[in-house]
Amino acid sequence: MERTISDDSVYLAYLFNLSSEYYYLNQLDSSLKISEKALQLSKKRNDTISIARAYFYKGDCYEYTQRDSAYYFYHQAEKLYSLKGDKEKEGQTLFKKGYLLFYEGNYLESEIQVSNALKLLQDSKNNQLLYSCYVVMGYNFEKLEEYNNALKYFHLSKTILEELKKSNVDFEKTNNYTVNYSINIANIYDKKGEYLKSIKELSSVVSPDLKNKWPKDYASVIGNLGYSKMKYGILNGVENAFRESLQLSKQNNHQNNIMYQLINLGEYYSITKDTASSIHYLKEANAMAVKLKAVGEIKLTLKLLSEIDVANNRLYNQKYISITDSLTKAQRINRNRYARIEYETSVVENENKDLIAENLYLITGSFAIVLLLVLLIIYRYLQHQKKEIANKRQQQKAEEEIFELLKEYQIKLAQAKEIEQNRISKELHDSVMNKLYGVRLQLGMLNASDAKEVKQKRSEYIDFLQEIEKEIRSISHDLHNETFEAHFDYKNLLLDIILQHNQISNTHFSFECDDNFRWDDIDSLVKIAIYRIIQEALRNVIKYAKAENCRVSISEYDNKLRLWIEDDGKGFDTTLSENSGIGLKNMEERATQLNASFRVISQANQGTRVEVVFVLK
Repeated sequence: MERTISDDSVYLAYLFNLSSEYYYLNQLDSSLKISEKALQLSKKRNDTISIARAYFYKGDCYEYTQRDSAYYFYHQAEKLYSLKGDKEKEGQTLFKKGYLLFYEGNYLESEIQVSNALKLLQDSKNNQLLYSCYVVMGYNFEKLEEYNNALKYFHLSKTILEELKKSNVDFEKTNNYTVNYSINIANIYDKKGEYLKSIKELSSVVSPDLKNKWPKDYASVIGNLGYSKMKYGILNGVENAFRESLQLSKQNNHQNNIMYQLINLGEYYSITKDTASSIHYLKEANAMAVKLKAVGEIKLTLKLLSEIDVANNRLYNQKYISITDSLTKAQRINRNRYARIEYETSVVENENKDLIAENLYLITGSFAIVLLLVLLIIYRYLQHQKKEIANKRQQQKAEEEIFELLKEYQIKLAQAKEIEQNRISKELHDSVMNKLYGVRLQLGMLNASDAKEVKQKRSEYIDFLQEIEKEIRSISHDLHNETFEAHFDYKNLLLDIILQHNQISNTHFSFECDDNFRWDDIDSLVKIAIYRIIQEALRNVIKYAKAENCRVSISEYDNKLRLWIEDDGKGFDTTLSENSGIGLKNMEERATQLNASFRVISQANQGTRVEVVFVLK
């Protein structure tokens, strides 16, 4: 029976809890196996956060045994937490990497990693993690001999201690952080030669309660306090402090402090001129430093031995130089090793892009392409809309211009019609009405007689009435003449401009256009362009051509509209730039704005022809 997703979640939580229990019981092999199971299940579920957590747990299992492996797994976890935007966990893994680098002697790289962790943890409420970051930063600056910066971060760690105390959390259940702070501060004061400050700081935490509850910390404090007093020149009680610290450290198997107290005793006996005892303790300290791989202390004991054991000075110096060279080489190897881990990780990630995560990148790439296409479509749509709006504005402007021209034409037409109506009215009044009145009077007089002559006269007057009827019809016909009909269109507007130029010039202008041409289907921009081009061309004919005739022709073919303006004037050389005036440029510009072709054909004494071809939509 297969587990459901819910079952997998419960089982995964169980694996993480079980791994943690083994870890705290110091059963690291068991913890590592369970963490590997959690990792495989997390990958199967594509649960990125759980994958990162499993990597982190594996890093913890290797932290004290295989630091390069621990660094690798922490690095994997960091990448995934960064991917998911989990700043708290990413900061924690960066701290772990910095912590490993510190114990490998890569202080500068460690400082960089922990600094990056602190940037991510600015808003964190995890005070214990912040405390650890500040302390490791202090240690790094101490090793880099930047003592003021070291003090700065140790003081920051104290502010976190105050916050922890306010939270009522039993944070000193496993570590006495307050005493550790004082030891750290005192060490920096010693490095700076401010021994009185160190003595004051350490004396403030020495108490019987500290000895009973925290014997290891008490041993460290009195040993460090004895060292500060010795350096300041206070030798009274120093030897006893060193021996008490050494004894307590041995009882609690505190290896590092045993080594430090052996060194302190060696220095003390060197100051008190007990050379044999000094050499004895320093050799013992050197052997322990070698065992603990404490390179700094190995170098310190060799340096002290070279100064005290004069007979073997050369031997100790050679060992010192050798260990220094080895240390430099080891640090370089470590730096390269951890850099190589990050590089190899990136290589594996790149390979995974092609193998394991290919689908993810295809989806991402597809999404990017779709997004780009959408953005492109939106951009083109906006550009189209912008162009459409601009075109509509031009269209509206053209329509308004045509309307103004038609209105002007209508006004002229109305004025002419009014004049003609006045003429007809006068003619009706002065001619027809008088004739009718005269006939009416004559008929009135003739109705009184039945003589043959009278009947002849009446017949003549009846014929005359028929003539008057014809005259009325003629006048009525004039009233309905096409010249003054109420309907007008774009073609009439073009005819009007031809008529206007005929009236002001000796050139005879003619216009040709199919009567069935549907001007209502033509774009307003095209119509206004045609009107302005004709207007400009006719103006040029009058001004320059000295032509007898000029013909304007508009025709349609193959869904195109062709405008010809041809005269028989003096013509000009089109290749000369001085003949390319503003008028021609304006005409060409109007045509090209509407994607129309524009051509001027002319030769001297052979007239000029302007050809414009518009593509109809």
